[in-house]
Amino acid sequence: WEEQVKALVGSGRYEAAEKIARTMLEQDPTPKWYCILGDTTQDMTYYETAWELSNETSSRAMKSLGYHYFNVKNYEKALECMLKSLECNHLQSGLWFTAGCTALALPDYAAAVRSFTEAVRLDDENGQGWSNLGAAHERLGNLERAHNCYKEATRHCFNNWRIWENFICSAARIQHIASVIVAYRQIVNLGHKYDDPKILGFLVSSVVNNAPSIDGKPGVTFHSKVVDLLKFASTKVTSSHHLWRSLAALFLEVPGKEDVGLGIDYLIKSYHSASLSIEKSVEDYLTCEKIASVTFEYVSGEDKDSPTFARHLQSLSTILQILIVKGHKLMESMEESVQLENIREAVRSSKEHLNTIEELMLFT
Repeated sequence: WEEQVKALVGSGRYEAAEKIARTMLEQDPTPKWYCILGDTTQDMTYYETAWELSNETSSRAMKSLGYHYFNVKNYEKALECMLKSLECNHLQSGLWFTAGCTALALPDYAAAVRSFTEAVRLDDENGQGWSNLGAAHERLGNLERAHNCYKEATRHCFNNWRIWENFICSAARIQHIASVIVAYRQIVNLGHKYDDPKILGFLVSSVVNNAPSIDGKPGVTFHSKVVDLLKFASTKVTSSHHLWRSLAALFLEVPGKEDVGLGIDYLIKSYHSASLSIEKSVEDYLTCEKIASVTFEYVSGEDKDSPTFARHLQSLSTILQILIVKGHKLMESMEESVQLENIREAVRSSKEHLNTIEELMLFT
């Protein structure tokens, strides 16, 4: 009869299910049938009756009440009921997981750590459980524990790019450069067009500033691996100005690793990627102008005998002319404001740079 009631509820035939449940309850007034009647009627008082009738030992009654309160977003009451259910029956990995999610929602991060710890202890292949445990540890400031949990999560959710994203962020927080590189490559391998400016900034600053990794290795020793990674990523994400600019920095700002010509090429690619949205907003225009200003500093200081010098002058001249035209067009539709003044300054700077570039072009 219990299976028949479940089948009726599953097919939406609640009245027929309720009729059977009431009949069985008359014959067998046990906590189980009060819970089943609660399932068919969605009347929470039947679960409460089952709890009382069982002398507070019905795990099923508290579990059902816990899910009810969770669904109506009464998270404090939901967690209370779930924990009572788990006291009666500890071996409920799914309920431990939901209790952890409830604790995160409150938030009660210590309770979340306990709940997710039990969830993965009972089911150590629960990748989402490991990831959520990492999140709870992270909120409590346990960054290395969080990183280890996220690492375990990637083992069980190897093809889930969001899990890898959690892992890469935790690795950056504890300065684990090698893990960031591994995670970045995997995210790209999974087909996700990843170019998070914070992660790119972490990798570049670690190498440029020779910041030691968590294992003590100097940041500059990761130069070739970071370059290989970003070159690989650029084959999948071709229009990210953050990515191209990061590559440029690795060839322009790392002592002993300079390749000015190649670095400038990457800066020009960064500008062209950013220029795809140059007319969308003032911020996008100013981003393009900022990249052009950095490019100007390197081109104007490039070795005049370099085989790329003339090409770079021509490319930058074209870029600056476009910026001047686009800047004037933006100003025509703007009222006096801080943004308008920023555009004026960008156009003025572009004109000065263009004059310098044109003078250099006369002697090449």
